[in-house]
Amino acid sequence: MTLKIFGKLTDIFKNSQYDLDTENINNVSDLKNLLYEKFPALKELTFLIVVNGVKAEDEQSISGDAEIALLPPYSGG
Repeated sequence: MTLKIFGKLTDIFKNSQYDLDTENINNVSDLKNLLYEKFPALKELTFLIVVNGVKAEDEQSISGDAEIALLPPYSGG
């Protein structure tokens, strides 16, 4: 699974993409827990997880071919 990383989150990942083993990931909550384990600095930040172009809630399932993006909060008008 490849994550697309945006905004200030690229500072943590050191890249705009990150490849992740999907073996233990069934839903968004599993993904968050794995990311928090690998990148503890994420716990201090607010970010959205978008799955296939839609903001995802923790219980949403994730398939191995899903398009996943991590987005920092946005503002504008």
